[in-house]
Amino acid sequence: MSDPTVPPPRYRWPYFVLAGVVLFIALGIFWVALAAKKIEQQRDFSSPLPSTAPVH
Repeated sequence: MSDPTVPPPRYRWPYFVLAGVVLFIALGIFWVALAAKKIEQQRDFSSPLPSTAPVH
């Protein structure tokens, strides 16, 4: 039989999986933020001038 005083093994792979999931989520948020900023810059560049802008 097994000895009841022996603690169960502590595995390392769950920590690596958790780190990978957290990194994946963080990079996904960062990538979406960069894509949104790029789209916003493209829309602002091609937008018409406001009608209250002074004409030179």
